[in-house]
Amino acid sequence: ADGKMNKIKWILTWPLIFLLFCTIPNCSKPRWEKFFMLTFVLSTLWIALFSYFMVWMVTVIGYTLGIPDVIMGITFLAAGTSVPDCMASLIVARQGLGDMAVSNTIGSNVFDILVGLGVPWGLQTMVVNYGSSVKINSKGLVYSVALLLGSV
Repeated sequence: ADGKMNKIKWILTWPLIFLLFCTIPNCSKPRWEKFFMLTFVLSTLWIALFSYFMVWMVTVIGYTLGIPDVIMGITFLAAGTSVPDCMASLIVARQGLGDMAVSNTIGSNVFDILVGLGVPWGLQTMVVNYGSSVKINSKGLVYSVALLLGSV
């Protein structure tokens, strides 16, 4: 049964892996090692595209099931982005690399805040509508803070 599940997983993920293989240079190979910045930029663009589709699908599912965006964002999107970071930190901490685990935990959140919020807001106020202000919907802020304090 385990071999069949691996085959099914391979069949389902193969098109995506092939697409990424064709569009992102593998800078670990000597031929492409000078293109590490291109690899970083293209990887970030793919992550942005996947994130857009993930948010879109969660919004559609929440709307279909009658679940508010705030709840969908806290449960699915936050958990979907935080759980992999937590697992990676646990793995490196068990390997004795505690400093790497801490830097991953802090670094991913700093990156999320500065790039994930800063770039879209910067584009909105500098390119799309110069000099405008960004309106932030903070309806779920109380729930988010309570959830953060509860998890600590």
